[in-house]
Amino acid sequence: MACFVLVHGAWHGGWCWRDVRTILRDNGHEVFTPTLTGLGERSHLMSPEIDMNTHIQDIVNVIAWEEMSDVILVGHSYGGNVITGVADRVKDRLRHVVYLDAFVPEDGESPASGMMKILNPEVTDAEIEANIATRRAAADELGGSHTHYTNLFDIPEDRPELYDWVKRRITTHPVRAQVSPIRLSNGGSDGLPRTYILCTERPDRTAFMVLAEQLKTDPGWTSRELATGHDAMVTMPEETAALLLEAAGD
Repeated sequence: MACFVLVHGAWHGGWCWRDVRTILRDNGHEVFTPTLTGLGERSHLMSPEIDMNTHIQDIVNVIAWEEMSDVILVGHSYGGNVITGVADRVKDRLRHVVYLDAFVPEDGESPASGMMKILNPEVTDAEIEANIATRRAAADELGGSHTHYTNLFDIPEDRPELYDWVKRRITTHPVRAQVSPIRLSNGGSDGLPRTYILCTERPDRTAFMVLAEQLKTDPGWTSRELATGHDAMVTMPEETAALLLEAAGD
């Protein structure tokens, strides 16, 4: 039996893993799908003070309080930042780290700066600072930013049972968590078995596509793809679960 901890991305909550969680549990595994502070059913805790460190500590505490070891740690999208920070702190408790269409940040990067650097390696510090200032200004009143995905994370509208389900549940996301830099003192997830799963059916070229191309040549990574939009755990739960089971050695 493996122990999975599935970490959602921005604007989501633990709810988004519903179908994947069921499949993994039906295969006899233990599965945790915590919701990060300020999102999902914890949206009542939204605060301008929530930053990346808050979300990293959310997951570190779940692992510690549940006394987990040999964990398969999975992060989707923004959750890649979170699981990298978690791995940096509790590396000895992890078996495998899986990035699902997710960021793999370096020390000192934020989600905002990381995306800009991946898409444009020539971006200047001044341009990054201007982008971050714009994000902060837009979120002054709410302490978070509404989704900018007009296509709702690539979920097709002709699948209303999924589209409407996700649309009802997305929330604001704390802006400080998007712009605060991650601090890694132990190499993040370096040294652990790692898998990168790229979602290939996107309307535009994404930072995750660029990142996946870079990692394909790295012997420290296993590369996989899913022919679906960004929210693979919603649109392709069976296929997503199969890749997570592969990472667990099933």
